[in-house]
Amino acid sequence: VRAHLHGGVPMAEIDDAADLLERAGLNALEVLFADRGDGYADSCHNIASPKAREAAHGAISYAVTQQATASLWPQWWADTVEPMLCSLPTRPSLVGLRQHLVEDFAAHMAPAGMDCFAAAGMAATWWDESVNELQTAVSRGWKAVIEAWITTAEASQDDKNAPDLADQVAIKLLAGHQLASRAELAVALASLDAEIKAAEATGDENDEPEHDAPTPGKIKMMKSERTKAKRTLKAIDASLLATARQTLDAMALDEAPAQAMGVLHGRIAKLVADHFADIERSTLAWYENLVNKYGTTLRHLESERDTAAARLDKHLKRLGYE
Repeated sequence: VRAHLHGGVPMAEIDDAADLLERAGLNALEVLFADRGDGYADSCHNIASPKAREAAHGAISYAVTQQATASLWPQWWADTVEPMLCSLPTRPSLVGLRQHLVEDFAAHMAPAGMDCFAAAGMAATWWDESVNELQTAVSRGWKAVIEAWITTAEASQDDKNAPDLADQVAIKLLAGHQLASRAELAVALASLDAEIKAAEATGDENDEPEHDAPTPGKIKMMKSERTKAKRTLKAIDASLLATARQTLDAMALDEAPAQAMGVLHGRIAKLVADHFADIERSTLAWYENLVNKYGTTLRHLESERDTAAARLDKHLKRLGYE
C-alpha cells in the first residue's frame, strides 16, 4: 500500500524473485533498481520513458545472454557426448549411457545457474528425441541413420499430416542448397490459396457481388494457377528427394558420423536456447509487472486529476459557465 501511495518497489517483491534472477544471471539491485534502505527500491530507469524501459529490457536480455554463454554444454558435448557417439557402432547396446549423459549434463550446467532437475529434464528430452537414431547407429552404423531419415521423408509424401518436406531432417542435411526456390514457391502458393478462400467466402456471404469482388472467372483462373503451382511444388519435392538419395549414395562411410551427429548437436543446442529464452521472457514479464504495479502512485494520479480539473474549469469559464 505504501508503494502504491508514495512510489518505490517493495524489496519483498525483488527478494521473492531471487530464484528467477539467479537463473537469469541478473543482479536486479545493480541493474534495474536501487535499494533506498527503507524496505523499498527505486527504479534505475525512467519507466515513463519508452526508451528507458527498452534500456531496462536490453539489460535483462544482456544478462541472460551472458548466462547462456557461460553454460558449459558445448564442453559436455565435446568431452562426453561426441566420443560416446563415435563409439556407438562398436558398442553392443545403449545400456547405461542415458543415465551417464543426463548426470554429466546436469553437472556441466550447474555453473550457469541451471537447476539440476531442469538440466536433467533437458538432457532426458534430448535422449528421448534421439534414441531411435542412437539405436540405429549401434546396430547398423551412422550412414544407416541418415538413410532412415531419407526413408521417413519419402514416406511422408503420402501423409497429409506429416511435417513439410522442407522441415525434414534429411532434406535440410543433404539437399538444403535447393530449398530457397522451393520456399518462394511455397509462400506464393499459400498466398494464392488464401486469396481463393477469401474470394469464395465473399461470394458466399453476399448475394450480390461487391464492385471489387473477384468474378467467377477470376476465381477459376486463380484455381488454375494454384493447380500449376502445386504440380511444380510436387516436382521440386521429387527433385529434393532424388538429390538427397544421390548425396547419400556418394557419401563415404567415414563422412556419415559427422553429418548425423551435427543434427543431434543441433537438437541440444535448440533445447538450451529455448531454456534461456524462456528465462528471458519470464524475467521481462516480472519486471514489467513491477513497473506496471508501482510505476504510477496515488499522488501522481491525484496530481493528474487536479490538473485535468483545472483545465476543465478553465474551459467552462471560457464558455461562460462560472
